Amino acid sequence: MIRDKILAWLVMVTLMVCLLIGVQDQVLAMSRNPVPTVTVVYAETGEPIEGAVAIAIWRKHSIKERAWWEGGTMVVVKIEEAVSDKDGNIYIDGFWGWYIAKNRYPRLTIYKPGYVCWDQINLYEGGLRTDFDQDHRIARMEKWPEGFSFVQHESFVYYCTSGEYSEAPNQLFNDTFRYENPFFIKEMTEIDKKKKEMTGDNKRRNSQ
Repeated sequence: MIRDKILAWLVMVTLMVCLLIGVQDQVLAMSRNPVPTVTVVYAETGEPIEGAVAIAIWRKHSIKERAWWEGGTMVVVKIEEAVSDKDGNIYIDGFWGWYIAKNRYPRLTIYKPGYVCWDQINLYEGGLRTDFDQDHRIARMEKWPEGFSFVQHESFVYYCTSGEYSEAPNQLFNDTFRYENPFFIKEMTEIDKKKKEMTGDNKRRNSQ
């Protein structure tokens, strides 16, 4: 009996601590010195980047087809967007909240023309990100390198967001990302041209 009460008390204390952690940012946000969700900087110099668009997408497993432990489909439940200020700070209410299920945590992706898209989970060059969490809220963005592929970049952005930036109410991310459309079309045109040239060369070889 006493043991059960102790266990119940420990569970209650644990839940209270988790809830306090979850509302910490909301409480600070109401103060005069709110804590930014993330600060965006130029990776090479550490200087803040103004005008970067962040999109946070909350998802959950849909149980209409399969349970989450069976690989159920993820569906969007909430999308928030924000733009970095002159200090590179971005504020998104509830982003660092505490959630019982890990799959309920939001995913953050940041974009600005001239920079490689930054994602909370994936690295553009491959692999997973390990330098960002609630205690390390710096997003270090790199500029487009020489020979940058906009076709690959589009694929990366789509993979990170599942293309769901098009569902955001304010369309900030979607409208900004359209900046790359002319570069994407030009690169695709060049790729198609090279394919046709290679096809023509192969046909000539076969006819000889």
